[in-house]
Amino acid sequence: MTKGTIINIPRRFVKDEWGGTETVITETAHQLKAIGYQLESVTTLALSDNKQESIFGIPVKRFTYSYTRLGLSKKHRLLLDKRGGNMFSLSLFFYLLFSKKTKVFHLHTMGRLGAIARIAARLKGIPYVVSIHGGYLGLPKEQLDDMMQPLKGSFNWGKPFDLLLQSGKVIEGADAVICVGENEREKIAAKYPEKKVVYLPNGVDKQRFSSGNASAFISKYHFTRTDKIILCVSSFTPQKNQETLLRAFAKAHKHSPELKLVLIGVIYDQDYFDLLESLSTELELKQDVRFIINLNFDDPSLANAYAAAALFVLPSLYEPFGIVVLEAWASGTPALCGNVGGLPSFVINGENGLFFDVESVDCLYQKMIDILQDKMLYKHIQSHALKAVETYSWQAISKRLANLYEEIAS
Repeated sequence: MTKGTIINIPRRFVKDEWGGTETVITETAHQLKAIGYQLESVTTLALSDNKQESIFGIPVKRFTYSYTRLGLSKKHRLLLDKRGGNMFSLSLFFYLLFSKKTKVFHLHTMGRLGAIARIAARLKGIPYVVSIHGGYLGLPKEQLDDMMQPLKGSFNWGKPFDLLLQSGKVIEGADAVICVGENEREKIAAKYPEKKVVYLPNGVDKQRFSSGNASAFISKYHFTRTDKIILCVSSFTPQKNQETLLRAFAKAHKHSPELKLVLIGVIYDQDYFDLLESLSTELELKQDVRFIINLNFDDPSLANAYAAAALFVLPSLYEPFGIVVLEAWASGTPALCGNVGGLPSFVINGENGLFFDVESVDCLYQKMIDILQDKMLYKHIQSHALKAVETYSWQAISKRLANLYEEIAS
């Protein structure tokens, strides 16, 4: 007997533009299906022309949408689709309103889509939960300004909708709020003291990432056995800060010529990606830096890359959680990252990872050299990371999520 339907509502959901939110929805959906829930994802047609499909066994329904902006160029619309635009969709609202046997709406977005889901939930008399995937209160101003840049020069004709929807009340009206970072949980709990705000970290498929084939990756991408690979898996956008990593790698490579840098990710910002390619040429690293773009999440090369890497580096200026760090841990690859966003919720500096100043090329360079040269430090970080990752199975995370659904729906 089914326990009811959970409808996940992200801004977008496409296989070719995969990110952390898509991973969370898919992995938890598989676990929830196994214990009796029905799952579907309802989203917009952003980055897709396909109104209905199944992605990794999860039904996905997409609806038309608008940014309610006059003068918005095609290029800027695409940037908003990829990086966080505020969408309006009347057809999505009516689908939610007339959905059947729905137990909970699970929002993975706020703004207008979140407000639409809030209204539909209240009219149907069902609860809704909001997952904050980082950035609601903790996103640095510079990152927020960068995300809003595409809106400059356009006119918002949708202000009446904003007044009607009361988008600012999405958190206020939620039956529960999920934060992937303890830092953000504390801030939201302080702002909404009467609200149920819980810390629920992301997880990792340990079996998959612990069984990567290093030899297959080395062979496929024409590395040698003596190469030492530094890996970064992250979308190509200024927030992810691969520029600092490139500059630090250039210094490290002069010190250790056997080092190679592999950057895997989806291109969210073409101008930024072009800048990175130009920089690798300028730094005379064309033969030592490999860009692997648009690698599907289920491609075996992803787990193989982690297995082949000597070191994983996440240079993000802000990171809501950092699933890729868990993936590195599961692979037995030590990770370096910034003390930013949700990362300090699970990374302990000097124990299971190393922090570095994300704005300092010299600091990152020194940290990379330190861990690669100090075998005792390397083994210490590696062993503690392998132990820590055991607590982040998707099965355990999904069980806690199911308990939350039952609590708010009772």
